[in-house]
Amino acid sequence: MELMRYDFFIVQIQIFQLKLKSIFGKVHILIKLVYNKINYIGIIDIRKRTLLYKYKVYKDDGKMKSYSINLKGRVKNFPLPKNRPLIPLFEAVVNSIDAISERKKTDDTFNSGRIVITVIRSQQLTLSSKDFSPVESFIIEDNGIGFTERNMESFMESDSEYKAAIGGKGVGRFSWLKAFSKVHVSSIFKENDKFLKREFEFSLNKPFIDDSLIELDEDEITDCSTIIKLCTYLSEYQEQVPKQIDTIAMKIMQHCLVYFLDENCPEIIIEDEDERISINQLFKEKIKTEENTIVFRINDEEFKLLHVKIEDKAFPGNRLYLCANNRLVDSKDLEKYLFDLDEQIFDRNGFWYIGVLTSNYLDDHVDLNRLSFNLPNDSGNLLNEISLDDILKESCKHIGKYLCEYLIPIGKEKMERINNYVINVAPQFRHLLKYMPERIASIKPKISDDALEDALYEIKREFDRVAKKEQNELLKRIDCSACSDDYETYLRDQIKKISDANSAVLAEYVAHRRVIIELFERGLRKQDDNKFNKEKYMHSLIYPMKSTSDDIDYEAHNLWLIDEKLSYCYYISSDIPFDNDYKQERTDILVLDRPVAISDEKNSGGVFDTIIIFEIKRPMRDDYTDSDNPISQLYDYVWKIRNGEAKDKYHRPIRVDNSTKYYLYAICDITKTLERCIEKYGFTLTPDKLGYYGFNPTYNAYIEVLSYDKILNDAKKRNRVLFDKLGI
Repeated sequence: MELMRYDFFIVQIQIFQLKLKSIFGKVHILIKLVYNKINYIGIIDIRKRTLLYKYKVYKDDGKMKSYSINLKGRVKNFPLPKNRPLIPLFEAVVNSIDAISERKKTDDTFNSGRIVITVIRSQQLTLSSKDFSPVESFIIEDNGIGFTERNMESFMESDSEYKAAIGGKGVGRFSWLKAFSKVHVSSIFKENDKFLKREFEFSLNKPFIDDSLIELDEDEITDCSTIIKLCTYLSEYQEQVPKQIDTIAMKIMQHCLVYFLDENCPEIIIEDEDERISINQLFKEKIKTEENTIVFRINDEEFKLLHVKIEDKAFPGNRLYLCANNRLVDSKDLEKYLFDLDEQIFDRNGFWYIGVLTSNYLDDHVDLNRLSFNLPNDSGNLLNEISLDDILKESCKHIGKYLCEYLIPIGKEKMERINNYVINVAPQFRHLLKYMPERIASIKPKISDDALEDALYEIKREFDRVAKKEQNELLKRIDCSACSDDYETYLRDQIKKISDANSAVLAEYVAHRRVIIELFERGLRKQDDNKFNKEKYMHSLIYPMKSTSDDIDYEAHNLWLIDEKLSYCYYISSDIPFDNDYKQERTDILVLDRPVAISDEKNSGGVFDTIIIFEIKRPMRDDYTDSDNPISQLYDYVWKIRNGEAKDKYHRPIRVDNSTKYYLYAICDITKTLERCIEKYGFTLTPDKLGYYGFNPTYNAYIEVLSYDKILNDAKKRNRVLFDKLGI
């Protein structure tokens, strides 16, 4: 039996099973082929004299065993993520590039490779529409070598090694059926000085490739042409496909960047009904390359790093491309590795940075599907292999050197900002500038104040953990008296570090006070509406409204503005009525405790030793009367407490007796109407003439009328030495 298209490789044909049957209207025969001592089983279309499918067969004890693949299973197991729907298109484009390159090797006269990608949409829109309909299919046409017999044979063989020399894995076409319902192939190629045309459909619905092969009249055809139609996206992938062809063009350029860097790259065009883009021209417009390839070694392996600048704002940031066999496999965000590299490099200099990394080592370690690398993530692995982390660190070291003239100004400005922020706003972190410089340097340049505060706090936590570990080590040295020659030096360093850290805590506390005093002073000024702040502004500044000491920490209030002793009290009620009844009158601030010291004593029904009450009024209020003034209101509160009308937040009675002492504070501006009220009570003017004080023996109550100016001046004086020491 003689078959024209297979004579060149068929040494022996044995018909071991002859079965005539009708399949889609065609008659087929099952045969055995012997070629280079390898046995094949093939299905031949008798009418078209076409080999439909073949499987390798090996001998074992004289028995023939077939080896084949399950196409549906192979496609099912192909790992194509839903968020990478253009991988099948990239595969087709790269195949076209390879086909053009292969034709150049066999045809010295051929030098004009061309690839045209046509976008087919599910529904073409009118010109007036602002939206684009989803991409349904792609048509990829090239003038490469085509589906010759050898290429067809490779196509029919899973995991073919035909293109192994250029990085081919023999599995890329399975991505087509992973994302598309079917693929139609039409190829015109030249073989034995004759033009032939091959057509077939590749899908999961057919158990074999039913291709047709016809000879063409040379008068009708002048060049090779292969058309791959990726038909009808599966919905889960279609949803992720960009709708605009300029976006698709940019992604093709990114994936095939190494090819475009070659001056022999074929012309690649993408088009749809209304738009046509030359990706080569796009590359020339957006990409700026220089003679700046860096060669470095890790262990005995050589790596090449090409520096590329992309002048397109829409490009997705600064990246490192890890390539294998001229194809992009993985992309890393360099901003995670180079701390001062961010969008500022584009804003200032007009380019994004792309590093293109190639190596035989990467070629050898790319996975079967070219979607990742088979590399250990971290160095120090059991086999002592070069890890991905090793590659990234070494690459970033060279990238940092290349970009240093751009990164140094950004880093300098960042550090100036961090230093100013720490000195003026957050001095509690000052010691970190000295002891954690590398971690401070890792803070990103363009960061909000809130994010900067969070970053500094995390670094402080790290410092505290390390410091605690070192302090424990110091204690062990002391305990075991294992004093080495460097013990004293180590001891001094640790004491200095502890001192700096504690100073930072104090600095935070003092800085907080400085800000509160400034806010207090601002609150006394007229506002833009020519009015003074309302009572609640001053109230909230001294103590949060409608809260108690059960709700907030003692460090969260600012009663120190009035008296340092008031910072530590057992129970504080701010703007909460007696018995939590808002129909009742309420004090502004009620303090129950001994104000001189902290007390753990709860309200167990005993008699309180001291009660402190504040009444706060709006700055510059001047409409007081004999019955409506802070002094009379304070005395009314005392009367209610003494007569058993007051209860705490848990409805427990506030018990007092005649020995209970009351400290009353009227916080207000001393205006003319208030002065008339004060005269009736016979109060004494303070030495600074900014307040009054007196004692009511009937209530056992000491009372002070404190002007806002007095509170502000006294607070500044008490804290001035601390502010001066910190330089704030």
